[in-house]
This record gives sequence, structure tokens and C-alpha cells, in this order.
Amino acid sequence: MTIIHMFQEFSQAMTKPTHENMGALLRGAILANGARTVTACIRAAAPWTTRHFSVYENLLRRAKLKNLTMARTLFSLIMELIPKDQVVNLVVDDTVVRRYGPYVMGLGVHRDPLRSSFMRNGISLGHKWVVLAVAIRLPYLKCAVALPIMSELSVGANIANRSKVYMKRKHRTPCELALLLTYIVVRWAPERRFYLIGDNIYASHKMADMLNAKSKCESLRTVSLVSRMQFDAGLYGPPGQYSGKGPRKRVKGDKLPSPGDVAAMEDACWDAAEVEWYGSTRRNVLLLSGEGLWYKCGTKATLVRWVVVRAPDGKRRDECFFTTDMTLTSKEIVETYINRWSIEVTFEETKGHLGMETMRNRSETAILRSVPILLSLYSLIVVWYSSCVSEHERRVGDAPWYKKTAVTFSDMLEAARENILTEAIFEPDRLKPGVFFLAPYPIRCVYKLIAEKAGAA
Repeated sequence: MTIIHMFQEFSQAMTKPTHENMGALLRGAILANGARTVTACIRAAAPWTTRHFSVYENLLRRAKLKNLTMARTLFSLIMELIPKDQVVNLVVDDTVVRRYGPYVMGLGVHRDPLRSSFMRNGISLGHKWVVLAVAIRLPYLKCAVALPIMSELSVGANIANRSKVYMKRKHRTPCELALLLTYIVVRWAPERRFYLIGDNIYASHKMADMLNAKSKCESLRTVSLVSRMQFDAGLYGPPGQYSGKGPRKRVKGDKLPSPGDVAAMEDACWDAAEVEWYGSTRRNVLLLSGEGLWYKCGTKATLVRWVVVRAPDGKRRDECFFTTDMTLTSKEIVETYINRWSIEVTFEETKGHLGMETMRNRSETAILRSVPILLSLYSLIVVWYSSCVSEHERRVGDAPWYKKTAVTFSDMLEAARENILTEAIFEPDRLKPGVFFLAPYPIRCVYKLIAEKAGAA
């Protein structure tokens, strides 16, 4: 099955002409080098473009697309790669797509993590996207990979003064957008268990109150939150039995020591363990865990389990994580949270290999569709490679100065390009008559296909 045949699964979300035009742009987005503007995609997909260029230029702005239907189809393809008895790891994070221009809709000034450090905060002009992805482990990959499913634009109150056009969208915080996306995805698979993994931005009392076994939202009771915790978090004991006196029952008991206070005690009971760390490495650490009701004024008290991770040699700073699933052990909490880093890799590879920051659309509809489509294209390439490509060791593309030991996304993208170029080079009768412009295509893929064809002959 080719990647274009797999794209047939999304035909229910659009009309037949739109599906054909989107297929041409899909080929161009995979084959193009550098910027992923519409003109660059048209140039790369020249053999498949049968209509006037203005049709493709206006596709994202005018076409009728069912975004939820496309996301649900992609989610069903991803769930086929995960065993039914395994818990699904959902990873949520936000990324800044740098954009400039006085007529670009919805520009804002956001904190850029790539330009920030512990000492200073760097800012960038652009769009902030909250992305929900599924983190899975494939046998031919070294680390877990995050496959984006849905993404939503976060429009804040700090719209750039340079922008002359505004988006009339309701402002929602990243936590509210994350809850909304999680609620939609969980309803597609009510029989599965989920872990929502996020960094300290999503470690809020509202998220913990909604994502636990006793959530007031019945659909979210199958989701547990795994995130970071502050060392000075307010933890309390159980409220005890109601005496019948007073206006209402107590929601919390006596104040408990915070994770930082417990870690600073000389008689703290640390457990030595070997956990899976970043980069798919194993590391010996010291673990200290506890339980308590996480509470602050104005919110509900949520029972959480926290764990402090300390390096035995003292060369790394202590880290604290927590979860609302009380059945997880300390080691499982740490190893579950480590999967969060996979979405950072996805953002980097999508910007580097698929040109997520190189688009030049300006209208509101095109902006709201372009980034989610490119993120979904990343997931589609990984799903297609996992389902239809064999001999993964042969696909590892290394260089004389760099030896790779596992498949990466660049190898998957090269396999997808070879798959599409096979149709353009060896089956020309099925395509648009005329001269095929091979200049925008990856020359390495073209040479490799011609050599394989000559060897077979």
C-alpha cells in the first residue's frame, strides 16, 4: 500500500475534487525541499497537478474540510499500532510557530522555549499551538515517537501591535484547550485507559481535578494526569469524619510536609532504582515518594502520588513528578513522564523536515488548517512506514561521518519520497502527460530508484 492509498481513508472528510487536489498537495509536501509554500508544493508535484494553480492556492482557504472526521480517522489508524490491553499515553504540549507580517491573522507575542533559559525568557512573534499527540514505541525506533492527532490555536490577549487583522476567537488557556482536546479524543475510545502527560504548564489543580477516577466528567474518568510538581506544593491529609458541627464538611485535613521538605529531611527513606531515562538510556537514581491531597484555596482537593528523583552523584538537580493514578509505582511514574520528551522531537522534526514555519498563508481559515495538516502528515508518514515498509535495517541512512543505529523520521520521509517517485518515474502513463520536472525532487531518491530498476533488469 502506498501512502497515497492510505490517504484514501480520509475521503469521507472532504469532497471528491477536494480529495484529489489535496492528494496532489500531499505529494508536493512530501517531495518538496525547503519551504512548504503552496507554490513549492505545486512545483514538486508537477506530474500530478491537473488544474490551474489558483485552485491549489485557494484550497486551504475555501475547501470544505471536516477537521474532526480527519482527526478521528488518523486516531483510528494510530490505535491499530497499540495493543488493546495497553494504556494509551497522550502527550500535550504547546509550540510557537514563528510568523511575521502586518496582515497575518492572529499574531501574538509568546514565550519561545528555544530562546529561553532558566535565567531569562525569550519571546517570539507568531502563533502558539496546543498539540495533543499519542506517544507510542515502535520496535525499530530507539525512543518513543509522538504522533500528533489534534492541535488548536491559542489566541491570547497580547495580540501584536504590528498586526492589522485580528481573530475573533474566545480566549482559552493552554490547560483549557488541553482538556477540550482530551475530552474529544477520549470519547472516540471509551473502552481504553489513558495517561495525559504534560510539563509544568499543565500541572494545574483544575487539570488534576478533572483527570482522575472521581472526576465530575464521566468521560474523563478513564484519564489520569502525569506531570511535574513544585517542591513547595500544598499537600494535606484526609479531612476525617464530619462531626456535624459547622456550616460544611472539611475538604482537607492537617498540613503535610511538601515534597521539598520531605526530601530535605535527614531520615528520608530513599529507594535506589534503575529507570529508563531520556534518550532511551538506563540510569540509577534515588526515589522518594508520598501521597496527599493537593489543594489550594478556591479548588477541590485531589489525591495525588508524588515522587522526587535524585541523582546519587548529586550532579543533577532534583526533580518532582506526580500522578492522579494511585496504582502507579514510583518507577512507573518517572518512566511514564519520560515519554513527554517525544513531542519535543516531533516539533523539531516537523519544523526541520516538513517546513512547518515556512508557510506564507495569511487568512484565518488557511492558518487554522495548515499547521494541523502538516502535523497530521508527520503522523501519517510514521503510520504508513510502520504498516507498509519492511526491512527497517536497510532503511537506516547514515553518512561516513555519522553512523546511525536506528531508524529516524528522515529515513521514513525518504521512504515515502521513494514510494511517490516510483509512480512518477516508472508509471508515467497514469499521470499528466508532458515533461516531468525532476529538479525539485530529492536527487538521492531518484538515483536510488533508477539504480534498483537497472539492477532488477
